Amino acid sequence: MRNLKISALLLFAMAALHCGISEDTEVIKGNCNDTVRLPCKAADRTKTYRYIMWYKTEKSPIIKRKSNSYTLYNFTSISLGDKETLVLNGVQPSDSGKYKCYLAADVGGQNDESSVVLNISECLNLSTVYPISTTVPADSCPAVEELTVPWAVIGLSLITVTKIVLCIITVGVCDRVIFRTVRRKQEVRGSKTGRSSWKE
Repeated sequence: MRNLKISALLLFAMAALHCGISEDTEVIKGNCNDTVRLPCKAADRTKTYRYIMWYKTEKSPIIKRKSNSYTLYNFTSISLGDKETLVLNGVQPSDSGKYKCYLAADVGGQNDESSVVLNISECLNLSTVYPISTTVPADSCPAVEELTVPWAVIGLSLITVTKIVLCIITVGVCDRVIFRTVRRKQEVRGSKTGRSSWKE
């Protein structure tokens, strides 16, 4: 039983040395055609290592640096920045995915790695965006004819005379209505006083 526990501990130690330290994966978002920097968190923990290798989706190598020698794998618009940051220029939606930074330790050291997920938004195709027209077609507005001064004076005079006539008619109608109302009241009063004197 004791040998079994020792074997399990040895297997765990070998797996930790081979695979390095795992951690939570960071997610970085970017826009189409931007320059994106993917941090290598393993470089913050491990200061000495033989080489660094960046992978995409665990299998596709991207770039390797050993000493001052660089090897690119089917990628041209990439480079390494400070602290082994992977710099991607002109990113496209196809660049989205999981990236892994792997540090190969010196003899007797411990390998380390960190992962980051990149999400790139879809590119807008500007050739399919149509500009908004701000011009108004000539036939959409009716033609406006200018009036001469005499016709304008005649038109304004007719409007003024029409207003005066309407005012006179309105005043006359109001006078007749008021006159009839007062007359009826007087007749009612007169009839009441005549009846009262007849009774006496």
